Amino acid sequence: MRKPVYTYPDFVSRIALYQQPGKRYWLTLTVCEHMEEELCVILKNPSRANREVSDKTVYNVASYIYRNKERYEELRNVGKVTILNLIPFYQTYSDRLQLHRNGIADHKNLSFIDKFSKNCDKVILAWGNHPKGLYEEYEALKEEVKNILRNNGNSLFYVDRLSLSGNPKHGQVWGYQDSFCKIWV
Repeated sequence: MRKPVYTYPDFVSRIALYQQPGKRYWLTLTVCEHMEEELCVILKNPSRANREVSDKTVYNVASYIYRNKERYEELRNVGKVTILNLIPFYQTYSDRLQLHRNGIADHKNLSFIDKFSKNCDKVILAWGNHPKGLYEEYEALKEEVKNILRNNGNSLFYVDRLSLSGNPKHGQVWGYQDSFCKIWV
């Protein structure tokens, strides 16, 4: 079955990204030209979004932030949303990420997370539970990213709830009415 093709919402006026074959390191969406604030969102891994097409997760995340600007003070002045990922490999089906087991902790990706989170006051954690077959690697990677965010002094948030494993709800399944919550890690 073919996945649907998503376009970017009309409120996205500019798209910038850095990718290499099979990987996307960051994706920045301008959602409000006259606002200065940049917000980072850290997901699990990229699915399909690039300069030409979005994907369900990126569409959902951008729409949630845009629709909730008036509801939550922390989102009110957001002009840019930068999408980062724990794992930079393009893969729509996360259970296939175990094929990249040895490259999961990508140092270039971690340096981009560090760089962008230094420029973002607020970071939304939205990576969901571990991919099949990568529990230990995923836990180690999450700790490394949390250390980066602690060192950078970011204000951290999640949407709706944490899973039984303590992971933030994945951006793909956010509902527009879901609550926006502060988290301490």
